[in-house]
Formats: sequence, C-alpha cells, structure tokens
Amino acid sequence: MSTTQPIEETAARRPRRRLSRALILIAGVVLIPFALALIFTSYHTVTEESAVRQTFALVAGQTIAILTAIAVVVVTAVERRWRELPLFVLIALAVISSAVSSLTRTGEQLLQLLSTVA
Repeated sequence: MSTTQPIEETAARRPRRRLSRALILIAGVVLIPFALALIFTSYHTVTEESAVRQTFALVAGQTIAILTAIAVVVVTAVERRWRELPLFVLIALAVISSAVSSLTRTGEQLLQLLSTVA
C-alpha cells in the first residue's frame, strides 16, 4: 500500500524561492530607471513630443526608484530584521533625496527644452 501525502503538506515543506532585497533594490533603483530612460530617449532632433516623453520616462523611473526603496524598508521591517533595518533606511533616504533632486532637474530640463523647441 502506498501512502500519499495531502497536497497541503508537500506544499508546506517546499522551500519558498525569495528574491534578495539587494537584488530588488538594484533592479528598482538602477536597472528599471536606466532602461526607461534608454527606451524613451530621442536619438534624433528634439521635438515637443520627444521632450515630454523623455521627461515622463525619467519621472516614472525616479518614482519606481522611490517606491522600491520604501518597499525594501517595509519588507525588512516585516521580516523583523532589526539589525539590517537602519542600513536600508539610510539607503532609502539616499535614494529618495537623489530622486527628488533628479525630479527637480528634470522639470527644469523640460522647461529649457520646450523653450528651445518652441
């Protein structure tokens, strides 16, 4: 006689695959914003449409970076990794301040591009 185990027991024993917080942080702060900027950059003459498209891509990338940094801090707190929490809070603060600065420069750059094109 063979004994079969219920599905719940085998599912509970299977280890969960988890992404590391560092990988999530690198992807959300560096790779995704860079990819968005690369995809939506105009490689020809700048028009009003391309300037706005580039600006929106940069804003979307920086928003993703901010949300990723906050999410990594929340995940660290939920997992109760209190020793690592201050490090990720400092990283999140650095990412947020850099992103806000970049957003300010992006707005100024859009105004300059639109005045040049128009």
